[in-house]
Order: sequence, then structure tokens, then C-alpha cells
Amino acid sequence: MQGSKIRLSPAEVALFSNAEMILTKNSILQKTVALLAQVQETISENNKAYNFTSTPKISRGENYLGLPYVILDYPRISNGNDLFFIRSMFWWGNFFSSTLHIAGTYKEKNLTSLASAYDELLMKEFSIGVNSDPWQHHFEETNYKDISQLSKEKFMKLLIDQLHIKIAARWPLSEWDAAATLLAERWKFLTGLIA
Repeated sequence: MQGSKIRLSPAEVALFSNAEMILTKNSILQKTVALLAQVQETISENNKAYNFTSTPKISRGENYLGLPYVILDYPRISNGNDLFFIRSMFWWGNFFSSTLHIAGTYKEKNLTSLASAYDELLMKEFSIGVNSDPWQHHFEETNYKDISQLSKEKFMKLLIDQLHIKIAARWPLSEWDAAATLLAERWKFLTGLIA
């Protein structure tokens, strides 16, 4: 048998020969799960005011657009076309984010309150989802538009036209030390937008 036709670059050989790199990655992801558990504890204390019936869930994966991620969903209500999620997310190499995601009756019920929150969302640097695929989380222009780039009328049109409303904010990973506080604050803000 001849040698493999699949070749690795010197950088790839160096990488897979270094066990410490994977151990460090695993440690970071474990600490991220712990960070989101801290956020979960904080928001669970605030749940008394909202009385969400779903339980919080932390999930971890290795391949959102090729990179690891950790998410906390709370609430996480999915009943056919009726969706209500607030998702706190860590995406390796990219950002932390907080996203309100509603559809169906939750969209209908909250359309007016979201429209009236335009100025506040603008000041807090939120974006609105523009993609028909509600399970995309990146912040490219095909997925989100900064609310600061939209007039109130265009913002309202997106709220009405989109089947799924997604309102999201993100922070650089360099803000790790403040991430738990930022995620909990944004969760509280987003819950205040809905009835």
C-alpha cells in the first residue's frame, strides 16, 4: 500500500500533535458552561416576576459554522409555529449574544410593544433579524441589520413582514469578565419587551 494521498501542512501537523491546545479549548468551554450557569441562576431569580413555565437549558455544540458554541435558552417555548426563546450565546472566535426570538401568537401578542421599543433598542445597539431561516445566529448583513441603520418605519415593516422576529445584541469575547452581567441585563431588558 502506498502512503496516503491526503497531506497535512506543517501547521496542521503541529496542531494535532499538541494535546495542550485541545485541553485548553475544553477548559474554556467548561468555564463558558459555568458562566452561563451563573447567568441562568441570576435570571431564574428574576423569573418570579415573569413565571415562565419552561425550564432553562444550557446546550453545547462543536459545529455552528464550523466553530464550537454554548447556549442558554430561557424561556424556550416551541409549540408548532408559536415560538418564544431568549437565547444567550457564546460562539467561539466571534461573540457573546442575547437574542429574543418570537413567532406565531407570541409575535402577534408583542408586535405593538416591540414597535414602541424602537428608540430604546436603537440606544442599546440591538439588531433585528432579516433572514427567513430563524436558526441562523451570525451577524452578517444577510442575517441581521443594525436597528441604527433603519428608520422607525422600516423597523416596523420588518416586524410585520418577518414570520420570526429576532432582536439581538452582541459583545466581543474580550468582554469575558463582564459577560455574565451583560447577558443577565440583556435578558431582563428583553423580557421587559414582551407581555
